[in-house]
Amino acid sequence: AVVSTQSTGLRVCVMDFASIEDVDELDLIPDEELHETYMERFVGLKEMFPRPVLNASSSIAGTTKSASLWVYHFARSAVWITVTSAIILALPLSVEVTQIQISNEMKNMRKDTLFNQPKL
Repeated sequence: AVVSTQSTGLRVCVMDFASIEDVDELDLIPDEELHETYMERFVGLKEMFPRPVLNASSSIAGTTKSASLWVYHFARSAVWITVTSAIILALPLSVEVTQIQISNEMKNMRKDTLFNQPKL
């Protein structure tokens, strides 16, 4: 503010308009009445940090995201390969073992009926 005294003795206060334009409407509201959302506060943090810090954190976040996606897709493929291989390899073995057990039971039943041996 610039204060000047005119010849009549009146003091005139002339405000610097550049400083008034810098004042935002939100700056005039008391802090107790101001209700910000968390997203507004988070976005406001961008002004607080220098550009290199923002770039570094953005790069780290992007790298972390891409690495997580790679691990997810790799794990998904590994589980798919493991499960399908196990099914392909174990299913015929399971069927064969079941057939052998049924065959042995049928042989035992024939023996029992032929030789008339009581079951224990």
